[in-house]
Amino acid sequence: MVQTAVRHTRVLAIDDSPEFLSSLRAFFETTPDFCLVGAARSGDEALALAQELRPDLVLMDLQMTGMNGLEATSEIRQRFPEIAVVIITAHEIPGLQQVCHESGACDFVKKSRLYQDLPEVLARFLSSRRT
Repeated sequence: MVQTAVRHTRVLAIDDSPEFLSSLRAFFETTPDFCLVGAARSGDEALALAQELRPDLVLMDLQMTGMNGLEATSEIRQRFPEIAVVIITAHEIPGLQQVCHESGACDFVKKSRLYQDLPEVLARFLSSRRT
């Protein structure tokens, strides 16, 4: 019998809230096909971990002290174009989704709907990687 290794999608989570990062850890413990490989609390940390861990996907908070999520997303996409970024935010600003896409994000999720919408976003990500 030949066994094939299951490759999980490697996820890096970035948010300045330790509580939110803990909730994401719990979410990914029960989410098949995905593995949370790291977490950071700032845009600068995100860049360093993206280089070190080379995740497939980054979940990026929009508003953080120092380098914000849009700046970090743009920098990650420039340095590592193979890494996809999904912006996660609590903010309800008209046109924000467009700005996120312009920074290089492949998708956008509101924190108020995170657990309803994130599974669909992850499914779209997997589908895009298989085609």
